[in-house]
Amino acid sequence: MFNPKGNYIWRRSIQALFAIMVGLIGIQFIGFVQSVSDPNATLFKARPAGVEAFLPISALIAFKSWLTTGVFDRIHPAGLVIFLAAMSVSLLWKRAFCSWICPFGTLSEGLALLGQRIFKRKFMLPRWLDYGLRSLKYLILGFFIFFIFVLMDGVSAYAFLQTPYNMVADIKMLSFFTNMTWVGFSIIGGLIVLSVLIENFWCRYLCPYGALLGLLGMISPWKIRRAPETCISCTRCSVACPNRINVDKMPSVWSPECTGCLNCVRQCPVSNTLKFDLPKPFFSLTPKSLALCVVGLWVGMIGIAKLTGHWETSISMEMYRMLIPRLDQFSHF
Repeated sequence: MFNPKGNYIWRRSIQALFAIMVGLIGIQFIGFVQSVSDPNATLFKARPAGVEAFLPISALIAFKSWLTTGVFDRIHPAGLVIFLAAMSVSLLWKRAFCSWICPFGTLSEGLALLGQRIFKRKFMLPRWLDYGLRSLKYLILGFFIFFIFVLMDGVSAYAFLQTPYNMVADIKMLSFFTNMTWVGFSIIGGLIVLSVLIENFWCRYLCPYGALLGLLGMISPWKIRRAPETCISCTRCSVACPNRINVDKMPSVWSPECTGCLNCVRQCPVSNTLKFDLPKPFFSLTPKSLALCVVGLWVGMIGIAKLTGHWETSISMEMYRMLIPRLDQFSHF
């Protein structure tokens, strides 16, 4: 049986590592924007390419452009690389990106734990309402897929990537948070409150990125697999699942909601009854080995992108200095 404490430590350590990295990227990006916005500055702080992880729509359009034109995006190349890395992780190990790497997933889990400590219980929506709300993220994903992959041709996708709006999309994102209106504050505040009350509210009901990765994860070769002959039907696995999957009733978990967090495996009291395994038992992934696989793939893909010149933006400092004063003039319409 897996070591419960070991499972907890490995996943929390990886989550903490990526959360710290995101924080450092945010601080560096703020410094970059401040330096490039100063008309008297002669030295500029480096722009962290990793900030492009927060431009998923731009990355999706860049993916469409790359597939149809063969041209890899040079405006936000890191965004496309991170998008490809997240899809690769999901194709192999379910939605492990969501439960091991994604900072929103980490924040969502933290808010849920806070709520459980405050209220001493988990709040759960009725099954009928839960199913209905879960469809929202797939509807949002469907909208973006239809708009980008059906209505937008390759030339249009490439042209969008070259627009001033896309060039400064990351800076406009920062401006949204630094100059937040009461509407934005109310929406974010509402999501925080709902995430405290209802476990994984954003990830479960509204995140189109998670919806896409969940669909890809359905064809992942590694899945949670249960040995019925040794299962004692204690239901501890299902209770531990943050996504309300009835693990105790399934020989293998195909659900797109499975994030590969291994909470169910950690709670199973019978050795080798639950495994994160291939169809034919060959190589089960423990928390340690899954952590090494996920981080190894992530670091490897980013390393290759850097070595091949597919990481840093082609936008010059002069272009940024010209575009930033006109930031309010650019829109996605």
